[in-house]
Amino acid sequence: MSWFGVPFCGYSCEFSPFRGNLLAVGTGQYFGIVGNGKLHVLDIAAPGGQPVCEWMTNQAVYDVAWSEANEHVLLTGQADGTLKLFDWTNPHGPIMSLEEHTAEVYGVDWNLNEKHLISSAAWDHSVKVWDAMRGVCLSTFRAHQNLAYAAIWSPARPACLASVGGDAMLHIQDLNAGEMPVQSIQAHQHEILTVDWNKYNEFMVVTGSVDKTIRTFDMRNFGQPLQILHGHQLAVKRVKCHPYVETQIVSCSYDTAVNVFDMAMGQMIQHFDQHTEFTLGVDLSLFEENVIASTSWVQCSATGRQGGKAKQEDPFRMDKTKRERGQTQNVGFSFPEKVIADVT
Repeated sequence: MSWFGVPFCGYSCEFSPFRGNLLAVGTGQYFGIVGNGKLHVLDIAAPGGQPVCEWMTNQAVYDVAWSEANEHVLLTGQADGTLKLFDWTNPHGPIMSLEEHTAEVYGVDWNLNEKHLISSAAWDHSVKVWDAMRGVCLSTFRAHQNLAYAAIWSPARPACLASVGGDAMLHIQDLNAGEMPVQSIQAHQHEILTVDWNKYNEFMVVTGSVDKTIRTFDMRNFGQPLQILHGHQLAVKRVKCHPYVETQIVSCSYDTAVNVFDMAMGQMIQHFDQHTEFTLGVDLSLFEENVIASTSWVQCSATGRQGGKAKQEDPFRMDKTKRERGQTQNVGFSFPEKVIADVT
């Protein structure tokens, strides 16, 4: 197990698809509302979790995605409405800035198949598709009537994109079918903050909402959810479909928890409560089965392995005065059989 303290509040994290030891973490000062941001690349295999590179940004880093084409390149969604590309072998700043959105960029994703394509979802209600090699916007989708929170590429259909927003809508966009969605559904009654595709079932989409639920949908029968999963006490901030297990979903929430759900069982099967503040980012390693990273507003980081139910004591308790002063504290935590991977 390793850990790492970060000075700002964690918003997102993602494992490198090329190197199992590298984890990117996006953060924001003053809870991401005002102030600077920082992008960190951490070596989680090094003793204590060593920083590889970090960059200060003008405003918060709300989301981060690794390039699928170049192992050194990362993409961020920024609170200033820009997308920025960084090279972790170049510590001097972004190598590209994409500037068409007129409000905060809350979600970014890199296309697994068409490796030059990236997507962004922003609070200007739009979803954009960009050519990362040329630095130009290729398409703008304006189907959402409220803030757009996430736009995720299908791993099976290179031209398909699922987006969700504050209008409670789930849209499926096809780059080959024009600007209007090819499928749409009001997936929840409240804002939808997150979406992901099942890695094994090309027709399945998973959403998480302010209504505290996770829902699954089959594109072949889009009229109603396949399942409604309960287990969080506050809004679901992010869902990720398991890269190794077809039936499992990992989620994080404003209730501070990280949960694992099994769709075949129709219920939550694991619950981790190591965080003490809003947990805003979660990801699973592509190299080690069941290794999870999560990030929250408490300024500490740790990595390890998914295990059983978390211990009930608070392993992330920090002196209140230190936290208010913005000091960091490295904290590790373990579980009866294994340890969870976490970045706070």
